[in-house]
Amino acid sequence: MKRMLNVLVLLLALTSSVKAAEDISLSVSDIVFDWGGWGGVSNANENSITFPNWANNYWNVAQLSTDEYTRLDMEFAQPVNYYRMVVKAVYSDNEETESVIVYGASSHSLKFEKGKTLVKIVMFQGDWEGLNNDDNGEGVTAKIYFEHITILTKESADHSTPKNTVVRSPKLGTGLANPLLDFQFCADPTAVEYNGRLYVYGTNDHQQYEAETESNTYERIKTLVMMSTDDMVNWTYHGLIPVASIAPWIIASWAPSIISQQQSDGSTLFSLYFSNSGWGTGVIQAKSPVGPWTSPLNTSLIDGNNETVKGSGAIFDPGAVIDDNGDAWLTFGNSQGWIAKLNPDLHSFAQEPVKLLSPYHFEANELNYINGTYVYTYNNDWSDHTPWTWGGEKPTVCSMTYFTSKTPLVTDSWTYGGNYFKNPGENHLGYTNNHTHLHKYQGKWYIFYQTNLLEPLLGSNAGFRCIFADEIEVDEKNVVIHECIPTRKGVSAIKNLNPYIVQSAATSSATLGILYQQTAEAGHMVATVGTPCITAEMPTEGIIELRNAEFSGNANTLKCRLKGDGSVSLRLDDKDSADIMTITSMGDDWQDRIATTTSSLSGTHTIYLILKGNVQFDTWQFVGDPMDGINTLPSDKRQVERIYDLQGHSLSSIPQGSPSLYIVNGKKQLFK
Repeated sequence: MKRMLNVLVLLLALTSSVKAAEDISLSVSDIVFDWGGWGGVSNANENSITFPNWANNYWNVAQLSTDEYTRLDMEFAQPVNYYRMVVKAVYSDNEETESVIVYGASSHSLKFEKGKTLVKIVMFQGDWEGLNNDDNGEGVTAKIYFEHITILTKESADHSTPKNTVVRSPKLGTGLANPLLDFQFCADPTAVEYNGRLYVYGTNDHQQYEAETESNTYERIKTLVMMSTDDMVNWTYHGLIPVASIAPWIIASWAPSIISQQQSDGSTLFSLYFSNSGWGTGVIQAKSPVGPWTSPLNTSLIDGNNETVKGSGAIFDPGAVIDDNGDAWLTFGNSQGWIAKLNPDLHSFAQEPVKLLSPYHFEANELNYINGTYVYTYNNDWSDHTPWTWGGEKPTVCSMTYFTSKTPLVTDSWTYGGNYFKNPGENHLGYTNNHTHLHKYQGKWYIFYQTNLLEPLLGSNAGFRCIFADEIEVDEKNVVIHECIPTRKGVSAIKNLNPYIVQSAATSSATLGILYQQTAEAGHMVATVGTPCITAEMPTEGIIELRNAEFSGNANTLKCRLKGDGSVSLRLDDKDSADIMTITSMGDDWQDRIATTTSSLSGTHTIYLILKGNVQFDTWQFVGDPMDGINTLPSDKRQVERIYDLQGHSLSSIPQGSPSLYIVNGKKQLFK
C-alpha cells in the first residue's frame, strides 16, 4: 500500500504514453522508496533523489514491451560522484538487466533485454565494497541530480547515441600501486624472473570487453597479456601474445602459467601453459620472455579425451614449477586437481597424471617449490565446505587454499596448510572468481590476484578483471603461507627509476588517455593518445606517470624518440603543473628530439609525460651533458646553408642571443 497514490498517478501517465508509443519521462517525485520508506528523499525543485545504501528505490512502469521500448537514458545535472550507483530493469518474469553508473558520469544508458515485459526501473546505491564511506568508515547517502530520465522507444533509440563514459584512473596522482595496469582488463596472473626483471602474464579480458559482450564469458579471449618490472611500481607493457595465430587449433586461451629453464646451448627456454578453453591445456614456447612464441604441438598438451582424466571436469587452469632437481611439474583441473611430471622438452608428459588431494576444488591450480617442499594452491568452490575433515580451519567460500608434500605423485601425501587468501569480496574489494600467483622476487614474497575494481572507471559492469599485487608473508623454513589481506594501495617500490638510461614509453606507474600500439618487434610497444574504453570519446591528451625518478643534479636535457605530428611535454610531481619542457614531433620517420631546461634536475620526483596530437612515442632518456656528441661553432660561423630549430622549423640564420642547439646541414650543433 506504500506510496499508492504516487504509483497510481504514474501508472495513468505511463498508460497514456504507451498508447502514443512515445518516449516516457520519469519524474523524481514518482520514485518509490521501499525499504520501510527509510531514508530516501526526492526533491522536485532541484530534480534530485537521495539514495540510502541498499534501499529498494524504483519506478513502477507498468507493462511495457521491450520490443517497443528498448533503452533507459539518464542525464545528470551534476557528475555522479559516488561509486556503485546501480540501475536495473526488472521484467515480468523476474529476470533483470543491471549496470553500474561510472563514478564521474554525466549520463548513463541501460539497454533492455528484447522480448520481455518491463515492470520496474530500480535505482540504488549498492556499495558492497565500502567505497562510499565517510571519514569514520560509515556509509553515506548518495544524492543524484538529474537533467532527465527517459525510457526510449525503438525509433528514438535508433536515432540517438548514449553519452560517452568519463574514464578515470585509480592510480594517476594517487600514489596507489593497484591495479598493475590501469588501461587493460586482465586476470589469472603468473610470473617468471629473467635478467633481474619480473615478467607477469595474464588472461586478456580486454579482448572480450572489446567484443562488446554483455558479460565476460571468455569465448572471445584468444590472446594473453605481458608486462614486466624491476621496481614493482613502474610497469612496462609488452602487449599481447597472439595465441590464436601461434596455435590456430585453440578454442580460447586463458589462465597462463610460465616456467623457464636454461638449455644446453646456454639459451633460456620459456614454456607458457594455458587453458585451451575448458577443454584442455596447451603450451607455447619462446627463447625470450616476450617472444616471439611458437607452438611445439598441433593440439593441446592434454584435454578431455585423455583416458586418465576423462570425466573429471574441465582440464584447464595449469600451474607449473621446476624443482631444485631441474624436474618440471604441471598441475591442472576443475572439480579435481591433477599433477604430472613433464619430460625435459617441457611439452610432453613423463607419465600419466595423478590425482591431487583437492577437496572442494574449483579452479586456479598453481605449484610452488619452497625449501624442498611442493606447494599446491587452488581456488575452492562457492559451497560452505561442510564437512571439512582435512584438519585446520575450513576455508571460506571461493578462497585460495594450499597443500604441501615431499612426494607429489602420492595422493595421500598432501597435507592441508590453510586458507591464505580469501575472496576479495570478504575484504571489501568486490566478489569475483579467485586466482592467485605466489612469487619471490628480490628477496620478498608477493601475491598477484584479480579484482573487478577497474571496471566502473572504464564504464563496464560485465565481469572484466584487473591484476593487483600485495606483499605476503611466507615462512620458508616451515613452509607456511600466512593469510594476505588485499589492498588498493598495493606494494612499495623496491628501487628508484633511473632517468639516465633509455626508458620505454610503454613503462608507467599510471596512465590516462593512453593507448599502446604494437611494433614489428615482439614485446615492443609505443604510446599514442587514445582510450582503452569503447564507450568514451577520444581524449585531447594522454598522460604517462612514472614514480621515483632519481635525478643526481646533472640532467637538463630530455631526449625522446618520436614520430608523427604532435608533442611530448614534461611535468614534475603534479600532472596539472606547468610544462618544464616540450618536444615537438613532425614527420613520418622516427627521430630523436631533445629539449633542455634552464637548470638541472635533482632529487627524487614523479614524472608526468604529456602527449598531444597524432604523435607516436617510443623511448625517452635524460642526458647529463647536452653537448655530448654535438659540434660547437663560434658565433662568427653563423652563416650556414640549411638551418632548423629542434622543432623542425626552417630558419634563414642562427638567431643572436644565448647558446642554443640547432640542426645545421643535418647535424645537431650548439652555437654560442
